[in-house]
Amino acid sequence: MRVLLITGKLARPILEEAVKNLEGVSILALDYPVASLMSIRYILEKLKERKELLSQYDYLVLPGLVYGDAKIIEKELGIKTYKGTENAWDVVRVIDALRKGVELSTIYPADAILNTSLMEDAMKILEKIEANAQYAFDIGFRIPIRPPPFRLLLELDPSQPLDKWLHEIGRVKPYVDGVVVGFPVGFSDLDEVRRRVKSVRDVISVVGIDSDSPQILKEGVREGASLVLNLNEDNMEKLEGLKKESAFVVAPFSTENRAETTVNLVRKARHMGFDRLIADPVLSPPLMGFTESILDYARLRATLPDTPLMMGTLNVTELIDADSHGVNALLSVMGMELGISVFLTMEKGKTRWSVWELREATKMVSIAHSQGKVPKDVGIDLLLLKDKKRLKGFSPQTKRIPAREIEPEMDKAGFVHIVLENRKIVASFRGKKEVSIEGQDGLLVGRTLLREVGDISPEHALYIGYELAKAEIASYLDKNYIQDRPLVRRIGLEDSGA
Repeated sequence: MRVLLITGKLARPILEEAVKNLEGVSILALDYPVASLMSIRYILEKLKERKELLSQYDYLVLPGLVYGDAKIIEKELGIKTYKGTENAWDVVRVIDALRKGVELSTIYPADAILNTSLMEDAMKILEKIEANAQYAFDIGFRIPIRPPPFRLLLELDPSQPLDKWLHEIGRVKPYVDGVVVGFPVGFSDLDEVRRRVKSVRDVISVVGIDSDSPQILKEGVREGASLVLNLNEDNMEKLEGLKKESAFVVAPFSTENRAETTVNLVRKARHMGFDRLIADPVLSPPLMGFTESILDYARLRATLPDTPLMMGTLNVTELIDADSHGVNALLSVMGMELGISVFLTMEKGKTRWSVWELREATKMVSIAHSQGKVPKDVGIDLLLLKDKKRLKGFSPQTKRIPAREIEPEMDKAGFVHIVLENRKIVASFRGKKEVSIEGQDGLLVGRTLLREVGDISPEHALYIGYELAKAEIASYLDKNYIQDRPLVRRIGLEDSGA
């Protein structure tokens, strides 16, 4: 297969570096500086001058962002022509797709098709994993003995009222397999237990119940809870009557010799007739026995080969001042290697969206494991803030003028106040006209605001656009947004903001 890549003068070095190890790939740089600014018509006219050269190629690949439909070139020159990726560095993906027979587009950049194809492949792998896994039992969903696949549970914050619980379930339902309703030590209102469990069961099918009170656990099971947290050395006899009605997480109450204690508890429970058990020796916080507790999971994996294992991740994600998505990704890898098929998490403060992070991380890890590779380039990732590749930008040839501090001039038209409410941007203008614009797209909010207000100074419009972009990024990341404050820390400069 012979492929000719069409580009401009500035992008040529990037393409040469990207494809230097590929056979059958050549580059033609047209006499135009920026590849994406070329039109299809311009490219066609230039290629007509090189018909003899083109005859030796099977495919022409154009810059992904050129304007027009590449079908024109294909009809005129008789060579299959597609648009490549938006980023020149990603052209290797295009070559790989062509070799696999993937049909690319003559209208749209290849990125969308390649990403869709990669995601479809990932979903097929995950479906195959689900079909071929070994399962221990069913609680409304099947519990794998060992991963992959994984199952995710969210424990609802016991301090929150019922309406907040229901709101949280609505937000996370696409990403979790079930929720756990917990009640604090000393809680004894059985009517409230019944009300909450029933209300939660009405909106999600699998509900677990967590309490130190055997009576509360019993009431929860009677209302439909299918998982009890936790069966331990203090309550096993008291809960014996539920042994056929629910599954149980076995976790030691004692903090000493937790692996050995958990093994003994599982064996005792099985002897008593509890047959749906998940073992959890309890994950310790960082610097508080974390590594030793990881070893406990390894001991259980070896000692209880037919018993599913569960890990509560909040003890780590909540108790380290680091962004949770990286921590959840690493815990997912550890879960795979340790044989932990059930994760329990809670979302508080900075750990909000941990269920989504764990869902994506466990998919990524499952696919990588099934392919015998590291969790990289599998079609699913958790790269939210950093990029894998450093892109080479086009350096302008004009003289550079250093930016300088300039005091802003107040706009006679008025001032703007921007807030983020439930991930929606609200921009309110006060002055010669009072209006509030709401939306999720900062550019659309800004355009609408300019049309509504009318005479806003160029400097003020620039400022509004800058702040709206920050607000939109904050919405994407579900971060706080405060007008005129940096959105993120600048890496490497501890005393500076974004």
